[in-house]
Amino acid sequence: MKGYSHAVWAAAVIGAQAAGFAIGRYTGPHPRAHTRHSMRVHFTLPDLAGKPRSLDHWPAKVYLINFWAPWCPPCRAEIPLLVQSARADKARGLEVIGIALDRKTKVARFVRAHHIPYPVLLGGERGLEMLAQFGDMQGAIPFSLFVTPHGRILTGQLGAFTRGTLKAAIASAFKRR
Repeated sequence: MKGYSHAVWAAAVIGAQAAGFAIGRYTGPHPRAHTRHSMRVHFTLPDLAGKPRSLDHWPAKVYLINFWAPWCPPCRAEIPLLVQSARADKARGLEVIGIALDRKTKVARFVRAHHIPYPVLLGGERGLEMLAQFGDMQGAIPFSLFVTPHGRILTGQLGAFTRGTLKAAIASAFKRR
């Protein structure tokens, strides 16, 4: 991504490594960004074909928005679980959306190699800003949010899901919607 400084990427890598110490510690949206009741997830980001996309593009009952990068070991370990859930829970109304924090060519290569069936958007610098806006003050990935169709955050997860934590989080999100 043009314009990215080495310091920004180094901070993201350090944040991803720090996620191992902060798994599950999601404190919610940044308190100075919005009040708790007014916080809504809304964004428009390009997909791998360069087309701008927002949540409105994919109708769902619950969205699982996952911030990740191909170079992130916990993200890579989590991808098969997200792929499985995207396929298994689609009929139930779950839409998994990946927001990648890397260059388009690297992301596209990873998506093809791992047969990722869900939409993947390119976060770029905006993706890094979104992490802080939505409560990931460390800038660590993977970071996931469960969101209603109206953009209300139901819950979040800092660090990679396990099979059990993902299943429980999906069940909880559908109950809370």
